[in-house]
Amino acid sequence: MVATRLPWTAPCPLMLAPMQGLTNRGLRKVYGQAVHPDVLFTEFVRVRPGSATPVAASDFEEATATVPGIPLVVQVIGSADEGVVEATAELVSRGVQHINVNMGCPWGRMTSVLAGGGMFRAPDTVEPMLRQLRALVPGSLSVKTRTGIDDERQIFGVLPAFEAAGIDFLVVHSRTVQQKYRGEANHDLTAEIVGALDIPVIANGDVRTVDDARRVLEHTGAAGLMLGRGALADPFLFDRIRGACPSTPTDEERRRQLGQLWHDLLDEYVDLFAGDSQVLTKIKSVAKHVDDDGLRRWVKGVKKARSVAQLRAVLLG
Repeated sequence: MVATRLPWTAPCPLMLAPMQGLTNRGLRKVYGQAVHPDVLFTEFVRVRPGSATPVAASDFEEATATVPGIPLVVQVIGSADEGVVEATAELVSRGVQHINVNMGCPWGRMTSVLAGGGMFRAPDTVEPMLRQLRALVPGSLSVKTRTGIDDERQIFGVLPAFEAAGIDFLVVHSRTVQQKYRGEANHDLTAEIVGALDIPVIANGDVRTVDDARRVLEHTGAAGLMLGRGALADPFLFDRIRGACPSTPTDEERRRQLGQLWHDLLDEYVDLFAGDSQVLTKIKSVAKHVDDDGLRRWVKGVKKARSVAQLRAVLLG
């Protein structure tokens, strides 16, 4: 069964993962222009239960900051009791087309309430909430999930709810909530999930190289890939997987590509954030994901920069 509202046309879509604190509108713009992910996702929109405006103005700005030619999926986090339905209605009223429900966040209160990974604590609430969202969302409705809280097979208890509620695709990061980013993503489980569903499944987790991408796609039968930390370490991984640039670049090519992209990102961050300290913190939160031995000295120079002007010199030096 092929869904008609899918936000991609590519035969094997490559998506930039939503990463809290990282995939803001500045980074999405730079990645969209430089490496053209097939789909972009926002960081999750925080729902404010009981408020006259359940979505903050800053989150609306993020949810409507699109890159021309690339569909934007807006991620929400929360439960029906916490206002996620009302927040989604407000987003849709502002022109949002595609909504993704976070069922995988492993951080903080998201696992202690019925939001993010915490939704596994009340699986009976999943289908009713998704049905309400399905009635509201004009474009695709999807879920991004871990495989459970502490049991990787918990996900099989909610798969029927996903299909019954009419979601268009599922993104699976095959780790448990408790694992966070430790260990390895279990793509044997991804393959099992693909076989259990009649909707497209997007594989997420531990795709850092072209070989990783090929192996995961061949092993799982997934409809596409979502790239997260691997795309922070190497933004041009999208083009490498497509065969549009070398799959094994030299250290100098990597340094040049990262230097230019981070310089463009720096320009965006100077406009978005207040003062050198905040801008530098944001850039360094991206740079920490690059751990190539051949770039170690250069990345260290990026992390040691004490001003925007100093960082510009390092990036283009």
